[in-house]
Amino acid sequence: MVAGVGCDAKVALDIHNLREENPDKFYNQFMNKLLYAREGAKCIMDRTFADFPWQTRVEVDGVEIEVPEDAEGILVANIGSYMGGVDLWQNEDETHDNFDPQSMHDKILEVVSISGTWHLGKLQVGLSRARRLAQGQSIKIQLFAALPVQIDGEPWFQQPCTLAISHHGQAFMLKRAAEEPLGHAAAIITDVLENAETNRVITASQKRALLQEMALKLS
Repeated sequence: MVAGVGCDAKVALDIHNLREENPDKFYNQFMNKLLYAREGAKCIMDRTFADFPWQTRVEVDGVEIEVPEDAEGILVANIGSYMGGVDLWQNEDETHDNFDPQSMHDKILEVVSISGTWHLGKLQVGLSRARRLAQGQSIKIQLFAALPVQIDGEPWFQQPCTLAISHHGQAFMLKRAAEEPLGHAAAIITDVLENAETNRVITASQKRALLQEMALKLS
């Protein structure tokens, strides 16, 4: 899970609205990236989130965390991959001695800030890193102004409120194995089960049970 408030959610929301209005423009991955770049450039030019640090308050395990003055977005994650492969936490970076490595299994959430859509673009190509802010089990983000929010790429425009984020549960997932045939088979099985759930052939709980059983068989 990755939840975002601010500039990354704004780009996701703009793209979502554009896709709803003009689905024919999203005909391949290259065009999708161009449209993302265009929407991100608008945020850079407009300085849409210049006041972001004063429009939010972040609390981790009951302790207020300072939002950097250059922040234009906050991300909360419990996975090591964002935007198709960006490592937000950078476990291999040993210069951050006050933080533990990121793990999907420790029920700890990581909080980072980003300083605009230009920063997001640099993250994607490995030219920059997100700024580590905190780790904890309970995250609260108070919004003092209406701001865009996204969770796993699903965006919306949120009125002032307090967002409470904590670990809820774990889902069993199939992982591509070293051997290509087995990994390919796992991907196909996952797609079949996703389609079966979408078409209401099986329930969400049945899908989880089947994924769990297959994960055990394939491990």
